[in-house]
Amino acid sequence: MARRCNDAEMAHPASLYAAEADHKLAFPPLDGDVKADVAIIGGGYTGLSAALHLAEAGINSVVLEAENVGWGASGRNGGQIHSGQRRDVDWLESRLGRDEARRLWQLGEDAKTLTKSLIERHKIDCDWRQGLIDTIHKARMVAGEIAYVEKLKRNYDYDQVEWLARDAVGAAIGTDAYFGGIRDMGAGHLNPLKFAQGLARA
Repeated sequence: MARRCNDAEMAHPASLYAAEADHKLAFPPLDGDVKADVAIIGGGYTGLSAALHLAEAGINSVVLEAENVGWGASGRNGGQIHSGQRRDVDWLESRLGRDEARRLWQLGEDAKTLTKSLIERHKIDCDWRQGLIDTIHKARMVAGEIAYVEKLKRNYDYDQVEWLARDAVGAAIGTDAYFGGIRDMGAGHLNPLKFAQGLARA
């Protein structure tokens, strides 16, 4: 990996993630010519994962990053590893059909599996925490969300979700502001910048 800025420019913008990052992790600037089978532009998740998988396949690559590992969105996102896609399976089914919705659901499952396997295989210290709760802020949404949980179990063979009634959500997160929620133990949270740095080390 090579980068072009000097040590004074290496600090990430202030955030909780940056405060907990490894500030000693640094790579030399590109100086002169470098030969590689593959040149990768960008030290975010995509570039780092590509370089890692190429290395595991015995293919030499070089990663060029203008700032620092995880400088952009890879080091500044919310850190949630959700199930599925940005649109829920009901929306996907209505527009693409059930088969395509299932394919996209499985794509998301494969991405979660890959992420967790990288953390485990390379012993990446990124504060991985299993489970997420999506809260429901309107009473009229409760019946639909309960049905959604059952649909994921029935039609998508996904048994990692459970419906939490209002009292259970309150006990879990410390507020009675919500009308219920969905706990997904197949999802989770990590420190995105530490994960990016862990990929770079690997």
